[in-house]
Amino acid sequence: MSRRWIIFGLLAVLGGPTAARSLELEAPPIHSQLSTELQRPAVSGSDRSFGVFFQQGFDDWGVRKKDPGRKSASKALLYSALLPGLGEYYVGNRKKARYFFAAEAVWWLGFLSYHTYGRWKEDDYVNFARERADARLEDKNDEFRDWVGFYDDIDQFNEFGRVQDRDRPYLVDNESNHWRWRDPADKDAYRDLKNRSREAFRRRDFTIGLMILNRIVSVIDAVHDARKTRKLFGDAPAPEQQRFGYRLDIDPLSTEQPIQVSVFARF
Repeated sequence: MSRRWIIFGLLAVLGGPTAARSLELEAPPIHSQLSTELQRPAVSGSDRSFGVFFQQGFDDWGVRKKDPGRKSASKALLYSALLPGLGEYYVGNRKKARYFFAAEAVWWLGFLSYHTYGRWKEDDYVNFARERADARLEDKNDEFRDWVGFYDDIDQFNEFGRVQDRDRPYLVDNESNHWRWRDPADKDAYRDLKNRSREAFRRRDFTIGLMILNRIVSVIDAVHDARKTRKLFGDAPAPEQQRFGYRLDIDPLSTEQPIQVSVFARF
């Protein structure tokens, strides 16, 4: 009995390494690649080949790392669309971001100023018409308010105004439609107040267009700068492959062209 156990033990000792080799797990790809890199000669000094491997954008587990220098073009577009300059700030162009921030603040200040001034003048000519012509313009449209500024009273409008334009309605002389200027100079003063209000609102609407333009320029610039960061990783098209492009020059000290956009195309 003891001889049988001795023979079994000898077989186990002799066959153990072979069995272990047959059960050895296969190394993952990252280990195989790391072993290959370690077998290569070092480039120089402390710059070992395994250091080159980890500098290629992979972490210890072989997963590609997200480099903070890479910026998303879609995020830059969204940020600049919400607030001009925010996309440039996200990409890292803080100087250009300040220019867009300043321009946006100026346009908003102009918008609020013109809107407030236009409302003031609107209240002035509505109150003036009530005092000098007994007119009630609070709920009237802009066309009716123009009629009040061009005709001395409602009778003149019905007699002469409708002769020139047959499509105009006949206005019944009641409390809602009545007006009668006591002095022709009052009618001129009313028209001047109304023109000031209209001009203020026109300039207010113009600042809206400037704010839209500021966003468009900021979006184009931020997306362009975000795509430039891709060149550091080799995933951007070569310059000779780019068919369209632009160049943005900002010079706040220039009195002629503080902002200049140059667009080019290759065919």
